[in-house]
Parts: sequence; structure tokens; C-alpha cells
Amino acid sequence: MKKLKNTFSWSVSRHRIFSECRRAYYFRHYGFWGGWAADSDPRIREIYILKNLNNRFTLAGKVVHEVVADVLNRHRYGREVELEEARNSAYELLKEGFRQSRAGAYRKNPKEYVGLFEHEYAVDIPDTEWERMRDRVFKCLDHFFASKIRETILGTKIENWLPIDALDSFEFQGVTVFVAPDFAVRNPQGNALVIDWKTGWPSKSADRIQIVCYGLFAHEKWGVEPLRAIGELHYLLNDTIDIVTLDEAAFEEGKTHIRSSIDQMQGLLTDVEANEAEMDRFPQTDDVRTCERCNYRKLCWPEWPERSSP
Repeated sequence: MKKLKNTFSWSVSRHRIFSECRRAYYFRHYGFWGGWAADSDPRIREIYILKNLNNRFTLAGKVVHEVVADVLNRHRYGREVELEEARNSAYELLKEGFRQSRAGAYRKNPKEYVGLFEHEYAVDIPDTEWERMRDRVFKCLDHFFASKIRETILGTKIENWLPIDALDSFEFQGVTVFVAPDFAVRNPQGNALVIDWKTGWPSKSADRIQIVCYGLFAHEKWGVEPLRAIGELHYLLNDTIDIVTLDEAAFEEGKTHIRSSIDQMQGLLTDVEANEAEMDRFPQTDDVRTCERCNYRKLCWPEWPERSSP
């Protein structure tokens, strides 16, 4: 079997973790490599397991995205889903993820089973908090079903739909940039509407860069020219929308951001061409609040002091 190679790539999520903590970035993109093998080095295997952890908030977000994508895909094939059915599907996904994590199956197969930070680190979470996560998911779905964008999508001919929540990529100055636009449609004039669902609170600058990257992707993959694309950030939790004009200025902003981020990341590598890294070149953050909610906390803080839950 051909040996897998850890090649350098870029994404908004990769930039986010690099900005938060260089050490966590190293673990997530280098230290875990090879840990998928059951007989790998114990430390590498541990890093791999921790890399795949979610937390209650990211689990809730993934459930919302999965259910929304399913609702739209079913419409594509002539099957309409009502809100109550969507809520029930989401609730089952949440419960199954919780059960899998609590049973600890993720430690044997991190890719197959859900693992939650709260269970890995034995965080004392009251039942009311898990119920709040359920209600959070329901609120997001309620807002999606009541939204004008849902009406717009369902009223658009299927042939004008572009990929739904599919991981894709484009090339930028020799580097693969990964994107996962939640939805996109093209109108008869050839203009594109690129949509991203958000299940948390707004993070204006980071969210803007993400939708701009989707615009760059639309340009490279679908030939959508600047000023012929609009990006919409739909914050389902608080039912607000942020509209981003994907013009030349926005594209240049995105390109400058990506180039600067890539330069910083590669500047810490021991061998850029081989994409090789050494842990000591990636320092830990000094922000204890970031450490408190970090998947890799036990690697840096084996004896973590008792604090409030993340």
C-alpha cells in the first residue's frame, strides 16, 4: 500500500487554530500523523484520538448542518421534510452522539464513533445543560424553517443548485485551499448566492473571511466573476443575516489573508517542501482559557487544576 503523505494545505479552520495556539496547531496537523493505526506509537495514537474529539457545542452545530443538508437533499428528490420530523431527526442524532461518547467507543475507533471533550475530561455537566443543547439545536432548525432563504432555495430550479455542504478545494499559489460551502445557487443571469449556516454567535471578521474564501472558490470552480456573487452568513441561533459583497476588493482581501497565514504557518516548518515540523517550534499559548477548552490539554497540562467547565 502506498504510504500516505502529509501535504500542506490551508483552510479557515486551520488558520483559526493556528491563531489560537501554535502547539494545538502542531498536534492537529502534524503530531497525530499515523495515529489512525491501532499499533501506532501510544503518544501519537493519543493525539489522534484527541484530535477527533468534539464538544457539546460543535456536536450541536454538526447535527444542525447534517439535518439541514438532509432536508434540502430530500427536496431535491421530491421528498419534503416538515419541521417536526427535522427536530426528531436532530434529537436522535444528538442522543446517539451522546451515547457513543459516554460509552467510550471513540477511544477504539475515533473516526467511527462520536467522542466528546466533556466525557474525555470528565467535566461535570448537569442534565439541564444537555437539555439546553437540545433546545439550541431546535431553535436553529425553527429559524431555518421559517427563513426566507429556505423559501428561495426551494423555489429555485434544482439544476441551478450548486453543491450542498460538500468538502471541496481550489488552488491558490501552489497551495490547496479546502472549503465546505453549505449551499449555493445560481440564478438565470449566472449570478451566484453562496450561503453559510452558522449555529453559534457571530464572529464578524473570521466569518467574513470564510465567506470570501467561498467566493474565491466559486470563481475558481464555477467561473463566477466578482460582483456576480453574494455571500450570506445566516446565524440560525439568533436569526440574523450578514451579507458580504464578493467583489474585487473582497477577493483581494481574502487573497492577502490567505497568503499571510500560509507564510506564517510555513515559517515554523523545519522543511517547507517536505511539510515537516518539530513540536518545539510551535509554542503553547499563554491564554489559560484557551487551554481549558483544548482537546490536547492533558498533553500540555497532565495535572490540570480544577476550574469551571468550558
